[in-house]
Amino acid sequence: MNTLNAIFSAYDNLIVNLSPSVQAMVSLLLLGVLVWQIYMVIKSGHWIFIALLFILLPGTWPAARMIGNYVLTIIHFLITRAQIAL
Repeated sequence: MNTLNAIFSAYDNLIVNLSPSVQAMVSLLLLGVLVWQIYMVIKSGHWIFIALLFILLPGTWPAARMIGNYVLTIIHFLITRAQIAL
């Protein structure tokens, strides 16, 4: 989580000088890109390989849970930043 805090701090420092509406647009744009990339993985069929990896190697569950928590934390952060800016 220290890495995410560093990333969030750097993101806040980058957009601090922008107007609140532009900050919201940047956050929503990044959120859209993240959701689009998740959609593209699902659409392209690569999710099958990811599912097989989790099924065949049960040791990957903790790593998948950690990655999922990171992605959800980033989505929550971007939504919060967009709401604060608006």
